[in-house]
Amino acid sequence: MKKIIPILLALLLLAGCGAAPAAGSVPPAETAAPETEASPSEAPEASGEVPKITESTPAPETAEEAETVTLDGVSEYLRLTLPDGWSCEAEKESESRRALLLTAEDGFMVEAIWWESFGMCGTGVEFTELELPDGQTATLATETSGGRVWWTLILPHTAECFTLQLGAPQEVIDAHQAELDALIGSIERGVLAEIPPQPLVDK
Repeated sequence: MKKIIPILLALLLLAGCGAAPAAGSVPPAETAAPETEASPSEAPEASGEVPKITESTPAPETAEEAETVTLDGVSEYLRLTLPDGWSCEAEKESESRRALLLTAEDGFMVEAIWWESFGMCGTGVEFTELELPDGQTATLATETSGGRVWWTLILPHTAECFTLQLGAPQEVIDAHQAELDALIGSIERGVLAEIPPQPLVDK
């Protein structure tokens, strides 16, 4: 009887506890661990998702500065701001005459001229006095001949004289009136000794 009791106790213990787990096997977890969302910096690289690229807004382009040209006399200067798209070329000069040829994209031209002394015949010419933005006065001389209008803006200052001149059909002048107004509105005159001029175009 003494031998039977230990055997029964051993069988009961084995049936209540179950078999021991095999080596290397992992017992099932009683409760699942809570899932956590990974931040973008912690997300695995092998997720297969293509990251989105946010395009930056390009910086606005700065407006190009308008080109300014200067025509030197002996003691004075004339400075002009070219309309958009215009170019400037220095013409051959002499002791009594210097000139800049101002040209629009379509070939329309205005000459800016410095004269040691200036005079013109008044026959058939109409003269009109104009007040410039700088408060000084100028004389506009116009003459029609051969289907063209010859237009001279005389800018007397002291002993020296500057002019703006052109010759074109009236409809062409009308088409460029806004540019002419802007050109005249940019006129600046001064004494070389007081205000050094800006560098001129290559001669």
